[in-house]
Amino acid sequence: MSISHAHPLLLPLLVSLFFLPAVLGGNNFRTCNGSYENYRVNVETVKISPYPVTRSGNADITITGYTARIPDGSVVELTIAKASAGDPKTSSIKTYNLCDKVRCPIRPGRFSFTLSKIFSNEELKGRIYVITVRIKDAKDTSMCVVFLCWVTDDGSTSLIRQAATMMELE
Repeated sequence: MSISHAHPLLLPLLVSLFFLPAVLGGNNFRTCNGSYENYRVNVETVKISPYPVTRSGNADITITGYTARIPDGSVVELTIAKASAGDPKTSSIKTYNLCDKVRCPIRPGRFSFTLSKIFSNEELKGRIYVITVRIKDAKDTSMCVVFLCWVTDDGSTSLIRQAATMMELE
């Protein structure tokens, strides 16, 4: 029986793909429709700070990307839903004027915005949330990303459990 030398390299590769974003403070995310083709905004990073979120704290989300154009009058919609075995159960929906988060008019190119203290005290009692952030106007959605956020008791959490949960939701 021969032993492949490629297998020992597979584990470090998988570990880096699933855990490195969490260690560096980034977060795995995907677009709501699975493709950037239908959105005006291409999101590069989603950062949750602090990560992981603790019950005694709160979280800020910073989204960075680039765009050619975002229509005037657009809003940012934040939906927080408790992750569950079935469909996520919406906990809250918050709406922000985009111009309160970034300088308007938004010029083509890179931009970034932060949503601060996103969780209510009641939501901080939960465990895993599915978070959706959209930029939209009356006619169209310019951006939509979805990702998971864990709330822990003491700031520590099992990375294996996080990766398993992320794979289940994909």
